Order: sequence, then C-alpha cells, then structure tokens
Amino acid sequence: MKHPILFFLLITFGLSAQLKPILFQFKTDTVLTWHYQFGDEFSNKNIDQEKWIPRYPWGGLLLDQSQWSTPAMIHVQNGWLQLTADRYGKKAKVENWMINQEQARELQIDFKNDSVYLDYLTSCLWSKDTFRYGYFECRAIVPDGQGLWPAFWLYGQNQKDEIDFMEMKGERPNDIHVDIHLPQRKDYVKNKLGIKKDWGGWVGMSPKLTGDTLIFSGVWLPNSLTYFVNGTPVSFFNGDFQTAMNLIVNLAVARDGYAFNPGPNDQTQFPASFQVDYVRVWSLDPRKSTRFETNKEQFTVGSSFKPRAIENKVGLIYPKKELSKEKGFVSFIPIGANQYAIQYNGNEDFKISFNGEEKQIENRIKVKNGNIIDLQNAPQNLSIIITCGNQKVEFYPLK
Repeated sequence: MKHPILFFLLITFGLSAQLKPILFQFKTDTVLTWHYQFGDEFSNKNIDQEKWIPRYPWGGLLLDQSQWSTPAMIHVQNGWLQLTADRYGKKAKVENWMINQEQARELQIDFKNDSVYLDYLTSCLWSKDTFRYGYFECRAIVPDGQGLWPAFWLYGQNQKDEIDFMEMKGERPNDIHVDIHLPQRKDYVKNKLGIKKDWGGWVGMSPKLTGDTLIFSGVWLPNSLTYFVNGTPVSFFNGDFQTAMNLIVNLAVARDGYAFNPGPNDQTQFPASFQVDYVRVWSLDPRKSTRFETNKEQFTVGSSFKPRAIENKVGLIYPKKELSKEKGFVSFIPIGANQYAIQYNGNEDFKISFNGEEKQIENRIKVKNGNIIDLQNAPQNLSIIITCGNQKVEFYPLK
C-alpha cells in the first residue's frame, strides 16, 4: 500500500484559530465527514477520572472465573495505557457491595471477612459517557500468550445490547472475534439455507495481529454496523441497537471450560499487558464536536498502517457487495496550535494537496516526516483537498 502526498502551497499569512480534528471515511459512492466527540490519548501520567471508571461499575469481581478487575492493574507509561493482568493465587479483601451473593451461593464460595480466593487480577476502563452511533477506534498492541483475552467494545448495561469491535486470544495471533448481542434473539441472521445462526465469529487475517500496532474500529450508524482492522472491513451487520452504550477497553484472562477457553498454560507470560495508544469516538454531527486534548511531548503519530488480508472470511457476516465499498480513512489530528498529524488507515492510495487564492505554488508549508504539516504561515482561505479513487473532499482548516 502506498500513500503519496502532494503538498501545494500558496503565499501565507498568520494562523488565527485552533485547528480542529477531522476524519474522512472514503467509500466508492460517498465520503463521510466525522467530527471528534470523545477520546483519550493517554498523554498524562494518570487516568482521567472525569472520562473513565477504572473498573467495571459493579466492581469487576468475576466469581465464576476467579478474577478481579481492579484499578491497581492500570498504568500509563510514555503515552500508552497499560491494561495488565497477573497471576494472584491467594485471597483478596473486596468490598461487600461487589459480591454477588446469589452467584456465590451457586458456586459454593464461602466468603469470610469479605475475602475471596482469586487466580488472577485483571484490568478495565469504562467510559462515563454513553454513545449512540459514531465511529469508534482504538490503536493498540495485543499480547501473545494462551488465555489472554483483550477486548474493545460497547455495552448497554442492560444485559441486552452489546457491540464487540474486537475480542482476541493470545494463542490465536491471526484471528479477531467480532460479535453483537441483542434482546429477543435479534442477533440471529439467516444463512443461505434459511437457517438462523448467531451473527459473529472468528475472522482469520494475515500477517499476524498480536504484537503489532493496529487500529481496531467500527462504524455504527442507524441500521448498520461495520467492523475494521487497519481500515480493512471484516464484517457488516444489517440492524440496529436501541440503547446508548458505554465504551470499554479491558484485558481479561480466560478459563478452561468457560467462555473463550482455553485458559493460560505454563508458557503464558505474566504479568501481561494490553497496550492502548488511544481511544477515539467520532460523530457525524458537528454539534457534538469537542476539543482534542493531548500532551505534545507524549503524542505518538502513526501515519499509515499495514493493511491486513482476510484469510478466513465468515460468509454470514461478510457481504462482499457492501464491504467492497469501503476504501479507508484519513484523519487530521491537531498537534499544538498550528500543526496537523495526518493518519492513513485503509487499503487505497490517497493524495493530499493544498489550495488558496494565490497563484504561486511553493512549498511554504513545512512538512515533517511526510505526515506532519505546519500551517503557521498558511493563508486564511487555505483549503486541504483529499483524493481517493473517484472521490474527493475539501475542507478549510482555518475558517
């Protein structure tokens, strides 16, 4: 995949406004313009408590899997969120309100002084805001190791609506699991024989996914849901969800005989870490646009991401006609008052050019590393033009 960038500039004047983040989704038949609504670049040393709950709201104690998602397992280092999991193998003191007494009785767990034996400590971030529709993306590194179970998902808190953009297992380095959950079995779809099947499944991709920096994302629109890995569309659901949902990133540990088994083996390395560079939510509604906040010194730029080939398509969730429309994403992320970092995420070539009222074309805009542009001296009427295939879009960053 190549992304040639052509920079054309005309006479320049001062910058008068803060640059706004913007993202364009290119399809064969249209271009969608997305506005930054929510996110975290994890550029500060501590978790933003106004954005996140550093555990599950119900406490995060999973008695049936003998693990506890606790804030103590969350760290931020060099601009990356570290969601960790580790062996524990002893009793831990927990708050009484976290204990599901009914479940404890079913599992015949005898709590003494609100202490319980735990095999693992795990981690989770849960957004305080809820969302209904948008483009959701997470740039992350998934760990290798049997039993490790990272995820990026939305949950409606009603045990009904759920969107799983990404679930993976450390022992399946080439596979990503996508899924949905709806009430009244509305997540059933019919196959070619008319037989109802659960929507979702494991999608095999190459090269391998674990250990590399990837963008897991999904577009949720009224009556449709599309999943991506590095801009490559992997699945599509024709349906809707009625509940506004919280956004979640977490690292769990699977258990033999339970969901997403097997559990860890002797070769699984602990502590393990699911590393998250950023989480971003974009809206089609410009009224929901909010300020992009980051620490420039800690900001990491990913200009383009290697496309992933789908080696094992799940026919039930891969409508070729629909997904062949997807070409990719181009985002402009402000770094400071006058610089944009340009990020490419897709399978098509993109061309970016600049235009203005002046006739002289000069390289007056500073370009760093091929994907950072400095608009310090740009004219107020500067427009940025992005071309992808037969689609073209233009926007004015200084107006």
